[in-house]
Amino acid sequence: MLKVILFFFLLSGSYVNAQRKSTSISVSDNGKTSISIKNGFGNNFQVEFKGDITLSSDDTDVIAISDEGYMEIKKSAFGSRRRIFIESNSSGQLIKKYYVGGSERSFDSEGRKWMAEILLEVVRTTTLGSEQRVDRIYKEGGTRGVLKEVDFIGSNHVKARYIKLLLKKDLNSADLISILNVIGDDIDSDHHRADILKNNTSKFLATEASTSAYIEAASEIDSDHHKAEVLKRSIKDGAIKENQMNSLFIITKDIDSDYHKSSVLLTVLRNASLNASNMKLLINTADGIDSDHHKSEVLQRALNSEELSDSSFHTLLSSLDDMSSDHHKANVISKLLKKDLSSSSLSHVLKQVGHMNSDSHKANILKSAVRKKLSDDSIEILLDVLEHMGSDNHKASVFKQMARNTYSDAQLTKILWTIKDINSDYHKAESLISFSRTVSQKGSSVKEAYGAVCKSISSDSHYRRASNAIQ
Repeated sequence: MLKVILFFFLLSGSYVNAQRKSTSISVSDNGKTSISIKNGFGNNFQVEFKGDITLSSDDTDVIAISDEGYMEIKKSAFGSRRRIFIESNSSGQLIKKYYVGGSERSFDSEGRKWMAEILLEVVRTTTLGSEQRVDRIYKEGGTRGVLKEVDFIGSNHVKARYIKLLLKKDLNSADLISILNVIGDDIDSDHHRADILKNNTSKFLATEASTSAYIEAASEIDSDHHKAEVLKRSIKDGAIKENQMNSLFIITKDIDSDYHKSSVLLTVLRNASLNASNMKLLINTADGIDSDHHKSEVLQRALNSEELSDSSFHTLLSSLDDMSSDHHKANVISKLLKKDLSSSSLSHVLKQVGHMNSDSHKANILKSAVRKKLSDDSIEILLDVLEHMGSDNHKASVFKQMARNTYSDAQLTKILWTIKDINSDYHKAESLISFSRTVSQKGSSVKEAYGAVCKSISSDSHYRRASNAIQ
């Protein structure tokens, strides 16, 4: 037997020890459906049926059951037990029986009245006759009529069933917006909200107005998993317009899980074409990711875009402020350095490098950065980073890369004086020698600075190598 068990818990605010309401549904292989409703306070009922059940237009009676079908309703309340059993005989006529306790009573005199009282509660608590009821209510009152009926239904499962049946109708944008408002406001289950939203995107995302309502309904989902799945589906379907991206990113910010938040942003980057403004919004949203791994993944993917402004570069670099992993930070910055950066963006890059702990990562990034044209401000920041590096080997490797560029006399003099801070005579000499050809072509002030730095070398052999290099 295939069993599907659904539990719904409603808490009553009137009592400290609130009673629990639950619904369980089982569907057997032979088509028999059993539904058990526990309302609390000893007020419970069970419904079992097989076949197609046709209700009267006022939901007070059963007027037809398909061949070999039947329906049984049992209710117990405060010790009182009642039961109705209805089946179709071989000629298609309905046989209706009514029991109180264990005794059969007259259906026409007592049972019919009780069934009229109980049947509306049954259909509003279960999916019994749902398709027929939605068809009838829609014919009489349209979308508004069905949604009004949904408001009377307590079970999220049943609400969802009615809305799914309604969505099969020929609906306009106003109808869809009304349905989305109900999904967001009246359905409490994240599972049912997400299920309806994900599986009806072609309808919901057909117009800009309904798409906005769709995003708003998605914002009411508490579960990070379900919220992310709904947003990703809407993105993949390609109906989110550029002017709606801000709303999508606001909802994404509310996702607590770094994994789910990054998965939404990565889906946007893979499937949507973002303008410069929306790229900046995406990067701002990524700043809320705590995981260095997930944040790095999103930022590196964002750097594949051609729609990144100088302002976006600064926003991206600022988002690295709270990234503790030098490895992930270096991966992002290394990819950023492949872009055409302004002088201010390059200076911002160098400041971020200064916040890193690893000399190895610092050196690798600096060697890439110095291949670009450096402003006076960038050189000042770069030299400050080098002064605070502990490894003479890594310092020297950066200076050797810098020596391939052309500098003004003032810039070169500052570089030479920074080389003086290298403790190792070997690495200091190697760094000086890498600049020797350039220095030899400069004026006396640069050569004097070179000579003064040479004199700070203690080793005679390394001193001679460095000083002779400009002879």
